[in-house]
Amino acid sequence: MNSGLLSPVKDFNAAQARVRQTLDRGVQIDLSTESCKRFLRRKVNQKVGVVILYVDIDGSTKMSMALSPEKFATILHVFSQEMSLVTSEYGGYVLKYVGDAIIALFPAEYDSRQASKNAVDCAKYMQRIIKDCVNPELSTRGLPQLAVKMSIDYGDVQVVLYGKSIDRAHIDIVGSSISMAAKMIALSKTWQIVIGQSMYKNLDNKQNLIEMNVDPKKWAYIDEKTGGSYQLYTLR
Repeated sequence: MNSGLLSPVKDFNAAQARVRQTLDRGVQIDLSTESCKRFLRRKVNQKVGVVILYVDIDGSTKMSMALSPEKFATILHVFSQEMSLVTSEYGGYVLKYVGDAIIALFPAEYDSRQASKNAVDCAKYMQRIIKDCVNPELSTRGLPQLAVKMSIDYGDVQVVLYGKSIDRAHIDIVGSSISMAAKMIALSKTWQIVIGQSMYKNLDNKQNLIEMNVDPKKWAYIDEKTGGSYQLYTLR
């Protein structure tokens, strides 16, 4: 990319214009997860280090009940599109679209610290895009604004092919980072980014991270390496 040009994602005017077009005409990009599948096909039956980022719309159930199916689907399209573009900009892949959530994957087998930094920067930028580009356009159309919850963790996953054909069979990942991030999202508050202990150890800049005081009745997961409680952190 020419360094003299603004990124198509980080140009806020372009992002807001794209949101406007999506609200008026539908999705402007391909929301396929094929690029992630291509990455995973190269890793079948292997363990690979990844950072997993969950992005979940807060209050989506209430929103879906208050809006027509068409309007709710349009909001999901805008959300999915913009989060996908930011994910790609920071070197990640969209692994899955799960209802009102996106699960992103950042390959970390060669430089886990950089992948961890990229995922955190991605999460923070996703918040900016929603607040500064998506929500103003939703408001002008009388639609409810979006708020999100996020969780991020790092670890090894196993790449599993469910079938014989590497080109056609379903492919997915199983492992600590994706299962832990899925559990962590339940503890995240509105606009909060929850960081898992494995991820925390990977981050060079820890000044903006605060250890969470979590009710042990709600969080009883153990760090397999130390045998102690699996600590959670949040960004200031």
